[in-house]
Amino acid sequence: MIVLITGGTGFVGLNLAQQLCKKGVKPVLMALTPLPSILLQHLTLAGVVVDFFQGSVTQADDLDRVCRQYKVDKIVHAAAITADGKREISHTKEILETNLMGSVEVFECAIRHHINQVIYLSSGSIFGHLGAHDAMIDELTSPVLPETIYGISKLAAERTALRYRQNRQLNVTVVRLGLAYGPWEYDTGHRDTLSLPYKTYLQAKLGEHLVVSKMHGDDYIYATDIARGLSLILHAGKSPEGLYHLSAGMKWSLANWLEQLKQLFPKFSYEMTDDPNLCAFKNSSPLPRSPMSIQRIQHDFHFEPSFDQATAFDDFISQSSILHSTTNNLL
Repeated sequence: MIVLITGGTGFVGLNLAQQLCKKGVKPVLMALTPLPSILLQHLTLAGVVVDFFQGSVTQADDLDRVCRQYKVDKIVHAAAITADGKREISHTKEILETNLMGSVEVFECAIRHHINQVIYLSSGSIFGHLGAHDAMIDELTSPVLPETIYGISKLAAERTALRYRQNRQLNVTVVRLGLAYGPWEYDTGHRDTLSLPYKTYLQAKLGEHLVVSKMHGDDYIYATDIARGLSLILHAGKSPEGLYHLSAGMKWSLANWLEQLKQLFPKFSYEMTDDPNLCAFKNSSPLPRSPMSIQRIQHDFHFEPSFDQATAFDDFISQSSILHSTTNNLL
């Protein structure tokens, strides 16, 4: 089986590629730019053997070529521009063209090439400031109110995907991801909002003093678990429902994470504040959000997260230490 992962050089795509390789599935990574060579070396050492195809999801010719060249069976559509406030202002059209119209191109390509299955990766950013409205976010009943161009584009694309499922009989599943962190994270140039666990790790490693907001997103899921959840849906071949949450189903504690970092890096110090103007990561930290309910994906695909926060921290540090030893902070 050949699985095309658009935006595959991002860290969620790389974690999925690693999971697929373990199962004997061949991943093809499609992105605008190739992987850094040092990262590719680490992937190879980890047993992650991938093919790379340089192209854009906004170009039908690129999508047609990759599907013909590799005889693609399934597509995981992860390509997106995750923009911060500055890029949103300067590149609004590009964000919408990539995140929304690029998704339409992927769905049309899947129909043209009779692709067996498509998974579209959406985001909890669609909830905006209503993310804490419910104690547990439900796929159908919790309100959505995206406010950023990124969140607006993701909601529009997921609703478009569900419409293709309904009236074009495209075998597509929308998967809303919780806040992702974990192995293989690096700055691709297309994702301005790097994860809070990753950013705080970099500061702690340098022994910095860090001021962070008490108000932040805490619906984090370890990227290895994301990859497992997606692989379960791919293995099933289709989904009873069109929309699923893929998250840890529990709150993640920034305070606990920072304290673990402090124990590991004694020179590191931190404080948490109510004043966002004092924070190190202004306008780039996720909004507060309740955990996403994962009952639906648990019931239909028997998914259970393997990592709680403590085991995720240990694995994160172990993986990051290996990568950072030779990449000079590329990762």
